[in-house]
Parts: sequence; structure tokens; C-alpha cells
Amino acid sequence: MTNFFLGLIAGCIIAGVVTISAARNPSVQTRLGLMPAAQAAAPPPAPAPRIEPPHCPEARAEAPVGRPDMLFSRSRLWSIKP
Repeated sequence: MTNFFLGLIAGCIIAGVVTISAARNPSVQTRLGLMPAAQAAAPPPAPAPRIEPPHCPEARAEAPVGRPDMLFSRSRLWSIKP
């Protein structure tokens, strides 16, 4: 009984996906009368021209913060109190 319901649900999901996929096809839309034939035969509109982003000025190199040995310095490790 459970297998029947699981198969029924899976079949419904598959049928729904196939129906939606077919309805998105222009030739199927024309056959179903969802889109006029003249509109289906028209080429898609040309894409809008791409606008180049503005060029940002080069970032200045900033001074590094701290020193490389700050994390493992002996004075820091021995000054930690429990």
C-alpha cells in the first residue's frame, strides 16, 4: 500500500515536470494555442549593449599592521595568566 502511494506521488511529480518542460517549448505553445504563430516565428530581440564598468583608481599599498611574530612571540605567550 505504501509502495503504491510512493509510486503515485513520484509519477505525479514526473508528469508535472514533463508537462511544465513541454509547455515551455515554443512549438508546443503554438500547438496548444498559448502563443500566436507569428510571435513564435519572430526572432528573439537583440540583447542590450553591454555597459563597461567605470575604471577604479589603483589601490594604494597600505602599511602592514603589526609584525609577523606578534602571534607567537615569547613575551606574549609567557605573559598569559591562567
